[in-house]
This record gives sequence, structure tokens and C-alpha cells, in this order.
Amino acid sequence: MMKRSIKLFLFLALYSLQSCEKKEVTPLHLEISTAKSSYKVNEPVVFQIGGNPDQLTFYSGEEGHKYSYRERTKAVPMAVTVEFASNRRYGTDAQQPRSLRLLVSQRFSGVYQADAIVESEWVDITPAFSLSGIQSSDAVYVPSGQVDLSKLSNLGFTLDPNALVYFAFKYTGSTGSTQPRWWINLFNLNTMTTEGITLPIATLQGAEWRSIGLQGSSVSWLLSSSGLRFQGGGAATSSNLVWAVSKPLDLTSVTPDKGVALKNMSTRINFYAYTFRTPGTYEVTFVGNNVNAYGENLVTKTIPLTITE
Repeated sequence: MMKRSIKLFLFLALYSLQSCEKKEVTPLHLEISTAKSSYKVNEPVVFQIGGNPDQLTFYSGEEGHKYSYRERTKAVPMAVTVEFASNRRYGTDAQQPRSLRLLVSQRFSGVYQADAIVESEWVDITPAFSLSGIQSSDAVYVPSGQVDLSKLSNLGFTLDPNALVYFAFKYTGSTGSTQPRWWINLFNLNTMTTEGITLPIATLQGAEWRSIGLQGSSVSWLLSSSGLRFQGGGAATSSNLVWAVSKPLDLTSVTPDKGVALKNMSTRINFYAYTFRTPGTYEVTFVGNNVNAYGENLVTKTIPLTITE
């Protein structure tokens, strides 16, 4: 009986030890190498991969894909640029003057209602941009040019980079003659950081424009996958004063840099080929990760590469 008890005790102890071992995270080994440290533009760089990570992520070191910026959500802007593209059809300037204007505000209340649109809180920055003339085709969009918001003091706007900013496309059409139709298919708001890096803040869709009709206007701005559009109307159409106002935009907010997931637990990878399109010096980073309910084991491997013309 004593021997049986001892055997049972030893069996349970061994089983408990094995169970504890299974709960540990598998030790992670990762080796990354390349045949050389300098490559030419458009020459494939082959990374040899050794080890056993459950997950493997690749950061090329290019803009938007830097490991050091993977958790960055704020950046100090050195410049803030705006650009858009417009297509106009119908309605002459003589009969329908100033039918489209671009305005900016850092004083708007954020209440998207007609009685909350106080025009004195907005600055008309249209003169800094190019607008479309009357086009014979829906397909012709005129680029506005890229404008730095910090250089518009001559128009009465002084940028506070730490305050939220709103944009508005203001449409004005008068009954009695054909009202213009305006389509916008591009809007980019970008920041250039003090490191000289250009990062996106908002696009046309991301700005989430809301239509606000004033003075009983019945026509609205429409935002779809095709762009931001105002249809205008014929000579008998009632006058329209309609604003398309963006959501509040944070000029210091940036999207964290992203890596490319190369593998998960169910796959194996022995090499990875990547081609750089721009010359420069890059810090390429591979992140290996083993993780389960009992812990995590993470290893990073960095390889400096020079890309020449």
C-alpha cells in the first residue's frame, strides 16, 4: 500500500511539473540577416529569417512604417497644408458670383445647426486656392494647389496648432438664373512635423462633412464615395445658402506607424523579400512575438540598410 502511495505521489508531482512547464511561454529565438548592407532602388532585399516566433511583424523604416513611431499619436506641426480639387458645371460668375467659398475656423461652437453658423467666426481663405472654371465634362477636376495654413495671416487667419480646426465649403446660389453645380473629389489636410515628416490628418471622407442649410434652403451637400457634391438647380430653383462643415480636426493628432504582419502561429516563413523605391538610410525592424494566456516573449531585430540610386 505504501509503495502504491509513493508511486501515486511521484506521478502527480511529475504531472504537475509538466503542466506548469506547458503554461510557460515558449522561449523565442529570432535571427534576421541580409546578404549585404547596401542595395539599389528597386533591387529586392531578401531577409533570411531563422527562429520560431508565433507572430512576426515587419517595419520597413519608411515614412509611416517606423518601429519607433508605432505608438506615436501626437506630433508637433511645423506646417499644416490643405489641398482639394473641384469640378464646376453651369451657372456663370456674372449671374452667380462667389458661388463656392472655402472657410476655416478655430472658433466654431461645433453645433451643426443653422442658428449656430456665425459667419464672423469664420475666415474666407478661398483667395489662396484655385477653383474650377465651368467644365464641359464631369471628369475634369481642377487642383486647388497646396496651401500652408500657417501662412494665411494676410487673409485674416492666424493658425493655433494646438486648437481644433473646422473647414466649411459654403455654397451660395440665387434664384433667377442657373445655379452652379459644384463637385469636390479630393480634400487633404496634412501636417509636416518638426522632423520634416509629412503625415495625414484628414481626407475628404475622413473629414465627415455635414450639410447645414441656412435661410430655408432645400438643397443639401451630399457626401458619398464619389465625393462631396452640391447639385445647384435651374433658374426657377429657390435661392440656396448651404454650408458643408467638417468635423473638428486635431492638428497634432497623427496615426501611429504600422508594420506588416508576416506570419502567425499556423504559418512558417524562412525569408522575406522587400523592395525599396526611394534612396535613403533605413532602420528595418522585425518584431517576433510568442504569447499565450500565461505571458509574452517579444524580441526585436534591427538591420540598418542603405538604399542608393
